[in-house]
Amino acid sequence: NGGKPDNKKTLETINKELSSSTEYMNSKHPKEKDEYTLYWIRWPMCIFFTSSIVASGLGMVGFTAISNNLTGIYGVSSMTTTMLVLPFIFLFIPCIFPAIFLIEKYGIVIPVYIASISLLVGAWIRILVNENFYFVIAGQVIMAMGQPFMLSAPAKLAALWFGDNERAIATTLGSLASPIGGILGFLLPLIFIGDNDNLPNDDCKHKFWMYTLVQNIVITVLGLPIILLIRNTPPTPPSASAEKASKAKKTGFIKPIAKLVKNRDYLFLMLSFSFIYSIYTTLGSCVGAISKEFGYASSANSLFGSVYIIGGLVGSFAHAILLDKYSKYKLQYIIIGVLC
Repeated sequence: NGGKPDNKKTLETINKELSSSTEYMNSKHPKEKDEYTLYWIRWPMCIFFTSSIVASGLGMVGFTAISNNLTGIYGVSSMTTTMLVLPFIFLFIPCIFPAIFLIEKYGIVIPVYIASISLLVGAWIRILVNENFYFVIAGQVIMAMGQPFMLSAPAKLAALWFGDNERAIATTLGSLASPIGGILGFLLPLIFIGDNDNLPNDDCKHKFWMYTLVQNIVITVLGLPIILLIRNTPPTPPSASAEKASKAKKTGFIKPIAKLVKNRDYLFLMLSFSFIYSIYTTLGSCVGAISKEFGYASSANSLFGSVYIIGGLVGSFAHAILLDKYSKYKLQYIIIGVLC
């Protein structure tokens, strides 16, 4: 060959190497598939997680639209009817920290049990409203104590049970659940209580009792199944990232919070979200008292609350699409701030 390389032999060698590499990859692929199995129960758990949060949202604002009726039926003040929503606001901060701690240390099962039992017990205590109106407030307080334990869990469920390309969907379902529950809570009272049902007589009290009963049944149907299905972790991780996260060294509870407090960008976002969320909760708490001053009835309150929440859902989808397409985070942050 006069020192020239044997091209035929070189090609044969390359083909053999490629063939052996392909066989190796094919032999490894089934193993990897078996290792990262996606279990069918993840979707029922996600659906019932979502329905449970819908139930919690319904319980939170389910009496807001008819707060003016309640002042007439039971002879309570506007401040007292406002207390039907305020516990969910006041108790969120002290309850969210133990909720996160339990989720990180013991998994999602215990927090979900706490949330579901609080939701169901609090809801059914309210059925005693005709004995004393303050049973309704007591029930709202119990439900409010459990809500943070449920709201903290969807992201963890998505990380532990879903593949990389499914987590966004699973997390989105959880984030949309509470607004959907809010819409249901504003609209459902219209079926049972009219604008003129505001007198302290047995007929009006019975109508409100019937509405409370139906609301409790809906809450039970939506909130009970997750107790039966919830699991901490799948037998095997659903993805490489989930496996890596499960093996990662725990950093504790205090250290991440300390890092967040020192993060300027995070603090700006937190404050902005706090102001925006305060507007939402103020409307949810006081829409009846505010609209009454302008001569609006309970049916108008349902419209005000529903339109506000639906507008928020439409806006969230629109901004998510724009962020995904243009990635102009700062610009959209400024636009959202100006609009709010």
